[in-house]
Amino acid sequence: MKRINYWYLLLLTLTLGLILFSKTYAQRKDYYDQEQIIEFPDIPGYKTLKCDFHQHTVFSDGHVWPTIRVAEASEDGLDAIAITDHLEYQPYKEDIPHPDH
Repeated sequence: MKRINYWYLLLLTLTLGLILFSKTYAQRKDYYDQEQIIEFPDIPGYKTLKCDFHQHTVFSDGHVWPTIRVAEASEDGLDAIAITDHLEYQPYKEDIPHPDH
């Protein structure tokens, strides 16, 4: 009898967990699918640029290639970016043609 209660409780817990996860995932997906354009007004006499000066790629502790970072910046409407990879951590060192970058 105890064994049946254990399996019933486990199945119930997994089912509830799956329901909560799927609902949370759907909400997050809807949030990230929305277009998020940031608008900054120009100051009279100046041109305001949108920039991101701290990005990492797979050549240090980032998760995407530099070409993807450029595409993301273009998609986000950025005017300038800076890739700031770490020199001490290089998981794809063999893909860098020159050891001094």
